[in-house]
Amino acid sequence: MLAALALAWLGLIAWRYLGFAGYFDHGEVNVAFRAWRMVQGLPLYLLPEAPDYLLTVYGPTVYLANGAMLGLLGGSIAASKVAGIAAAFLAVLAFGLHVRGRFGAAWIGYGLLLFLGLQMMAAPFPYWSRADPLSILAVTLGLAAGARLAEPDRPWWAAPLAIGLCCGVAMNVKIHAFLYFFPLLIRFAARRWLWAWPLAGLAALLALLAPFTLAAFPLGPYVAGVLKVVSVRGIETKLLLNSLQHILPLMAPLPLMLLALWRGRVARADALYVGALILAILVGLYPASVAGSSWYQLIPFLPLAVDATLRMLASLGLAPRRRDAVAWGVALLVIGLALVPQRRGLRYITERSWMGEAAAEIETVMAAHPGRPIEMGFGKDVAERYRVTFLKPMLAYAGHPVTFDGWSDMEADFIGRPPSAARLERLQDCATPLWLIPAGEEPFAMPSVFSGRDFLAPYRAVFRARYERRQGGQYFDLWECRPVG
Repeated sequence: MLAALALAWLGLIAWRYLGFAGYFDHGEVNVAFRAWRMVQGLPLYLLPEAPDYLLTVYGPTVYLANGAMLGLLGGSIAASKVAGIAAAFLAVLAFGLHVRGRFGAAWIGYGLLLFLGLQMMAAPFPYWSRADPLSILAVTLGLAAGARLAEPDRPWWAAPLAIGLCCGVAMNVKIHAFLYFFPLLIRFAARRWLWAWPLAGLAALLALLAPFTLAAFPLGPYVAGVLKVVSVRGIETKLLLNSLQHILPLMAPLPLMLLALWRGRVARADALYVGALILAILVGLYPASVAGSSWYQLIPFLPLAVDATLRMLASLGLAPRRRDAVAWGVALLVIGLALVPQRRGLRYITERSWMGEAAAEIETVMAAHPGRPIEMGFGKDVAERYRVTFLKPMLAYAGHPVTFDGWSDMEADFIGRPPSAARLERLQDCATPLWLIPAGEEPFAMPSVFSGRDFLAPYRAVFRARYERRQGGQYFDLWECRPVG
């Protein structure tokens, strides 16, 4: 019953998010209109010299999943959220089936409650419109398939092949995703491991590269972009401390394993599994603690942490009543800890209901200027007023160009790339005659969150020389190209 209530709550908050006019984060915005590029048949990965170049470090799977929903449902902010929400519920279903098959029906309730509780503790990351829901789903599928296919009556190659394929799909989301699958190889691909692990590696490589055979995903620019970003990243102490704080729920299997070892009841394979999981989480602190990242890089370990916790509870050999008391206690503790992030997510949606009004203002501007290209730029505020730019995909869905996304230019400045000559030329030539800028703000004056630098200054100078403010609205000012002469 409690697991069903937790699932219903996930459905409720996902529904609220689906109906919300905006997004939680600019990363969702970037995924939304890049996926729309794919729907339009345009390449996602471009060289820096291209006038519509936007830095992209996610792999093709993110855009294939989100693009499929946009292609099916049409271009809209709501449609751009469907893939992440669907992935969240598919992960719950896959994990529930895994628990029933591995532990029995009696374990489904607190297994799912613990899984859902950890999801809710990490809200909104497990269901938002970025890469994380797909990563969690890929790991959950790898766990379920690996555990099922590792049974003695299955051929030795089945589990490593399935784990490898899921790993390749996850690496096609985020390139470091192999970390999430290391514990699965240790636990479910130990038979004939000298053959099994290379087989898993080959399967992962093929799954990783397969989408790059499509014209929308040229491999060279993607690799160049990823290497450029990764090469300048270093650990930031504040982010590391934050990540250390958030890994505690994922480390729950460790004390349970120590207790089970003390009682002499842990199978060697399960002890190695927990050890590999803890090691992978610790290594995962690096991508979670570098500039521009955060602890959400650790969230895909969630299915493995819950699975390992259930295995250690089973290893303790407690009487059913004691076992149930411990299991339900752990699950309810997690649900209790999840209340704060859930309340915070709902408050974000409620307090920013004004985004619906801002969206209506954009619709009014587009209707008043039919056939004229309109883009959205930035102001100075990098916090609250910046969020009106989260509605930018509306312009893309209506056929308008997108050549700035803030994050891309901030990253380009951080890695030492000069301002784009092609985009400066576009501004000089008034290739886009109309621009929406957050109301009352200086155009393109936003400082970098990495360095505090005025990284948009070259663009602002050209924009100021070529455009003038024509009218002001509640949320946006409309800027138009000055007539020549």
